[in-house]
Amino acid sequence: MPLFKSILQSLTPLPPERRTEQRFTINPAFPLKAVLSYVGRDETGKPMSESRTGWNWKGRLLDCSFAGARLQVGPGLNAIVGDACDLKLGVQEFEIAVPCHVAHIQEQAGEVIFGLEHDITDDATLAEYGQLIEVLALGATLKARHDAPVPDKSGYLVEQFANDRPARLTVWREMTTRGVVAFEFLLKESVLQAAVGQSMEYLLVTDDASAVRATAQKSMEMHRLYTWVLPNLPADVPADVKAFLQGYA
Repeated sequence: MPLFKSILQSLTPLPPERRTEQRFTINPAFPLKAVLSYVGRDETGKPMSESRTGWNWKGRLLDCSFAGARLQVGPGLNAIVGDACDLKLGVQEFEIAVPCHVAHIQEQAGEVIFGLEHDITDDATLAEYGQLIEVLALGATLKARHDAPVPDKSGYLVEQFANDRPARLTVWREMTTRGVVAFEFLLKESVLQAAVGQSMEYLLVTDDASAVRATAQKSMEMHRLYTWVLPNLPADVPADVKAFLQGYA
């Protein structure tokens, strides 16, 4: 089942070289559960089962891309480069099983880090996994547009962070205290707005670039996307801005 039924159905295809090279670090605060379905090997190197059913090793996903991922697990899992496995990723009620194989193995501070290369062959899994990558990319690739907040005609200071996904975070600060008072977050065609003392508003950008209020169902999807994007915002976004955004999560 797709992570998002409507608001992330249309993904811009990436050139092959960018699909391979763009790797996104996973913030531990992101509520992503990762399990490696892999048949362990005994001391002789022989697989301990003929089926991966029931062989699940919990781990922490360190980073991922369209081409692969790095997963950290505890000691005790014997593996061989080239072995097939499934990377099971879950966020709330959604779960994706990504077929892959072990590309390299690294021991670090008593833990084992598996470098995995994906072996996705069906369009449905690729679409679901692509949505997860896009959720990470929407926030992680934001860059500041200015070195410092810029005054605007309304009497506030404005900060803006953007990328080409497209995503754009605009923040308004008070001129004197520089406290955050409002924001607007564009996530593809979704616009989320909030200000001090006001509830979040959910808008959709139409074909003529105007914005209309989202339906209740789409607002729920937009809010879920918002809460999943927040943990992976980059260091470019100041801590007080992240705290203000988190207040509406």
